[in-house]
Amino acid sequence: MVEKLKHKLRGLWAILAFDNWPVILFGRLFDGNSGFVIYREKGLDILVDRLGGDENGTRMCIASDMYRKYLPSFALSEPANVLDLGANGGGFPLMLRIEEIEMALAVCVEMNPLTYLRLQLNLTTNLRSSAVAINAAVCGMPQDSNILLKPSRGSTGESMYNNRADSSTSHVSVRTTTFQCLCDKYFKNQVVDICKIDIEGAEYELFESTPDDVVRRIRYLIIEFHDSSKTPALMRRIADLGFVDITLERSRRARSTTEVRAFLGPGTIPVSGPDYFAT
Repeated sequence: MVEKLKHKLRGLWAILAFDNWPVILFGRLFDGNSGFVIYREKGLDILVDRLGGDENGTRMCIASDMYRKYLPSFALSEPANVLDLGANGGGFPLMLRIEEIEMALAVCVEMNPLTYLRLQLNLTTNLRSSAVAINAAVCGMPQDSNILLKPSRGSTGESMYNNRADSSTSHVSVRTTTFQCLCDKYFKNQVVDICKIDIEGAEYELFESTPDDVVRRIRYLIIEFHDSSKTPALMRRIADLGFVDITLERSRRARSTTEVRAFLGPGTIPVSGPDYFAT
């Protein structure tokens, strides 16, 4: 009961963070079963599907400080190259735009075909030519393999593992892509200034299949880890490559089984004071 109340209060707080909160709140009170809702913030029109889990993805990415709190440590003197893996409806690059971070290009990858359509609409409407939406599963499998997934409207907890299907049942086919292929195609000979990874457990095989020199091209890295038994080994590799963990320990838990960590890439210097690294 207490957790349910806390969840409702967090949802109310998230609604109040948007410019058109009275309209959203009215709709919630009198049409609680509706799926699609438009959230407005600083001139952006953002489509959220309540029945597809976007409230816990797109909306919370914008309304909460889960990622925003790390932006003060990022020194971005020029328009940023952004790579968003597990993009949901585009909340991360939209949050960057709201925070007035200029982007040269935001490449956003989403596995679920229906969530991808919402991602594409949000990016095209609000970021136009500075963003690219890609429907693919980012993992360690070879580029342009295919995986079969159960049809779904979307969910923030949906993964290529728990949502797999077979050809004998209802399914959708989604191609795979790799970290290296994305970097080579969209950021050739360039750094990735900000990389956000939230791919529901596939982050481990993603890094296992990515060469060190490609990982080192990332300046600022934010990862949501989903398997505590595998996280220490990946953390060691990231540290060995020269990344510095700047995670705020008091708020790193996203859920009981997951944690979000932020890293400064090799050679980058934090721009915040030492109190930023408080535990």
